[in-house]
Amino acid sequence: MDQYVSTPGEAITVAQEVVKTMLAKGYVLSKDALVKAKAMDESYGLSAKAAAKVVELGNRIGINDKISAGVKAVKSVDEQYHVAEITKTAASVTGRTAKAAGTAVVNSSYFATCALWVSGVLERAAKAAADLATHDTK
Repeated sequence: MDQYVSTPGEAITVAQEVVKTMLAKGYVLSKDALVKAKAMDESYGLSAKAAAKVVELGNRIGINDKISAGVKAVKSVDEQYHVAEITKTAASVTGRTAKAAGTAVVNSSYFATCALWVSGVLERAAKAAADLATHDTK
């Protein structure tokens, strides 16, 4: 692991790796350890500094503007092609079709015949088991 990290994301990853390693080696992290870590964070302002760096970096590369432009582009495509509406309709039709198929199978004469056959087999098996049990007790 590098001694220094250059981004808040890397700092979080390094911290997570440290905790994973400690837990893997059998260390137990108590509430007290978490309280101490929080107190240290508050006293040095680590989280606040990391958040400020993220905001600064976001402003420098214009990520907020890029995300906003992306959202506008998606909305424009949706308004033009009605993607969300078509997707909802397709999901609804698929659900209705699946329900109709299930109902057709259950209401089919083949399903009823098969169910009766399985029921008969189970009934005969239960009777044979009862006869065998009665036979063994005599």
